[in-house]
Amino acid sequence: MPYYALYRQWRPKDFSHVVGQHAIIETLRNQVINDRIAHAYLFCGSRGTGKTSTAKILAKAINCENPLNGDPCGVCQNCLRMEREESLDIVEIDAASNNGVDEIRDLRDSVKYPPQYGKYRVYIIDEVHMLSTSAFNALLKTLEEPPAHIVFILATTEPQKLPETILSRCQRFDFGRIAISDIMGRLREAAEANNATVSNGALMVIARAAEGGMRDALSILDMCLGYGNEISEQMVRQILGTSDQAFLFRYASCLANEETGEMFRMIDQVMREGRDPAVFLKDISYHLRTLLLAKCAPKEITGILDLTQEDADEYIRQSEEFTVTRLTAMLDLFMGAETGMRYISSPRIALESISLKACLRTKEADSQALNDRISQLEDKIAELSKKLENPQILQAADSPVPKKTHEKNVKEEKPAAPPIAQPAGMASFKTVWTSVMNRMKKEQPAVWSILTQGNAMCDANGSVKWQPAKKEGSEYYISPLNREDRKNMITGFLNEASSGQYTFTAVPYAETGKTSNSSEQEYINSLYSTFGKEPVDIVEKL
Repeated sequence: MPYYALYRQWRPKDFSHVVGQHAIIETLRNQVINDRIAHAYLFCGSRGTGKTSTAKILAKAINCENPLNGDPCGVCQNCLRMEREESLDIVEIDAASNNGVDEIRDLRDSVKYPPQYGKYRVYIIDEVHMLSTSAFNALLKTLEEPPAHIVFILATTEPQKLPETILSRCQRFDFGRIAISDIMGRLREAAEANNATVSNGALMVIARAAEGGMRDALSILDMCLGYGNEISEQMVRQILGTSDQAFLFRYASCLANEETGEMFRMIDQVMREGRDPAVFLKDISYHLRTLLLAKCAPKEITGILDLTQEDADEYIRQSEEFTVTRLTAMLDLFMGAETGMRYISSPRIALESISLKACLRTKEADSQALNDRISQLEDKIAELSKKLENPQILQAADSPVPKKTHEKNVKEEKPAAPPIAQPAGMASFKTVWTSVMNRMKKEQPAVWSILTQGNAMCDANGSVKWQPAKKEGSEYYISPLNREDRKNMITGFLNEASSGQYTFTAVPYAETGKTSNSSEQEYINSLYSTFGKEPVDIVEKL
């Protein structure tokens, strides 16, 4: 009798044996019970999640003579023919090798024939995304309005490649990745059926390596059974070429402590044992991801990763050696190296280079290293802040200065003289106003553009009055300049540009004419009263 692979032996025969897809199975089972069979289904999902197996069970259930709670009975003639693959009512098509328009035309011509034994004739098209555009167009009309006895079941791993016209005509079911606990349960059943003993650690390693695919998990277990009936975690890791947990913890410690010599020695050990560098990179990425989860969500790590509490505590302990910034940077570094590893001629050199970059992060000047240092400094500042909150430290910090020193400083310091209001003359005010206008042009261009439409005059009391150059439209300039905030701003600019104390006001054109002449005359009269009207000779004293 020929030997069948484990994944073929353990292919589910009814809905109750499908692993992990509870919502989808219940929906299909209720459709069979209530005789609400759709004319087209679309099963999407990654490899090994049960798409083709579910399609075969559904085809068998809708043609079964005596279905039991939606499951095929397995004893009627239709069920027996389908199990022996002798039924002509189920047609399986591989779209990867039959993706042309001619094959779809033949299918379209054959759908008019009724089923031989059952109620429906079922077409299962696997990898339907491989069909060409012309093949999809040929299938479109038949898929939309098939005969009453026809059911299409399309299966694909890449639904995004299907046209919208196909997607809109099907009932879509998305098959998710199978949980690790469900995979471990089915693997245990398969091992016990083959009189084999498998440790929990071995089952965990196989389930993680399968990445949510039941078929991959059964294939790995089949390889392990070829070695013997006593399957341990070490045996599985040796077959898969993966590193054990203790080795990964030691390697991560080397990265944390920047032990480059030990890191190179461990990489040499990996290569001497014949392990694949790409697999080792994948193991390191998974380990760093676990450390990141332990750092950010230590309470949820056991539920997310299906870890024991002892393993979770070990991950949490080691995560204290890293910062979140550094773990994120290292994870990006190793995951990026996984993609390009297959195209590199010297994988060992690439592995050593990536590990060295992750190890010596504090000696680099890139943004990630700087962010890591900033995070460490922030932690130290937070610790110092907590220490400073101690009352004794605060009392020492607030101790008074010795009396002698304080008195000495008071004697040495001289009070600053108050600014003397010295209104500028006409020539000096022109210089001040030019400086103010230059600054205004850079900082307040809108105000500067208004001020350029007139002239400013200053009297002896430091009162600066601005008037428009023209009478027409002068009211549009006066109101914006006399706003309180702008008057204060211009006054501040004037006082900062000189040692005088100025006030600023914008006046209408008619009023300014008189004001400017009288202000100038008042200033001249003040000079006459101080120095007199007679000419004065200034003689230098030798």
